[in-house]
Amino acid sequence: MRVNFKNILALHTSLGIALFSVPGQAIDLAIDLAAHEATYEMSLLSASTEAQMTSIVGKTNFILRKDCEGWISSEDYLLEFGYDTGDSAILASHFESWEELSGQLYSFEVDERSTFEEEKQFNGFASLPPSGKTGEAYFSMQPDVALRLPDKVYFPIAHTKEVLSRAEKGEKIFTANIFFGAEPDRAIKRTSTVIGSRQKVTNSRVLGALANSNYYPVNIAYFDPSSVEPVPEYEITFHLQPNGVVAYYEVDYGDFAIDATLTKITPLGRPECS
Repeated sequence: MRVNFKNILALHTSLGIALFSVPGQAIDLAIDLAAHEATYEMSLLSASTEAQMTSIVGKTNFILRKDCEGWISSEDYLLEFGYDTGDSAILASHFESWEELSGQLYSFEVDERSTFEEEKQFNGFASLPPSGKTGEAYFSMQPDVALRLPDKVYFPIAHTKEVLSRAEKGEKIFTANIFFGAEPDRAIKRTSTVIGSRQKVTNSRVLGALANSNYYPVNIAYFDPSSVEPVPEYEITFHLQPNGVVAYYEVDYGDFAIDATLTKITPLGRPECS
């Protein structure tokens, strides 16, 4: 077996967090999210015999910062996979996105490289028009073809903001469609989110000035919307603080799982806007 790099690269939006909402939803001003830069060390958490995997070594660097019209997030991955045959594979990815404060516009750029696949560079944008009209997305590899977006779809950052808002209200279950910055056939996911009760933060020393006393354990399962299979393509479990900082996370692909441990985090300033 070899790693499905498309599934792994789907997590490049997993930390996208900002104070947005989609059209028709009110922004929760009580949620004040922190602009920051964070580095996570990634390693193999578990693997089945079928995965033939013995190790994962790597890191990801995530940045969330605000401009005067929206929020910018970027994520850089570098992972090395080791197999019981002695072979190894390298995966490198850069993802950057921008989301308008109104929640109506979203754009992204992707640069993917791996041992077993050709380099991919593409970009795109999506819009959510006023209620009653259909949202659309366009991609650089097929610029004249519009991807129709489902009703009540979230951009990734807006979805995380909505999860936090529901967590603060004590809600436990949330289902939604998400549009990702990915290739057209993988750009939309159906998600099921389970929100746990607040837990005590245990890595406050690393979190420093961005530490909250508690976090929400949040599990999100990601499904192919065209599939009838009840099993998700992958699941991500976050330790999500009320300020939007992810203190720790795990990604489960079924045959194997990766954990991401926070090693460094820095607060970022906000722009002065008229």
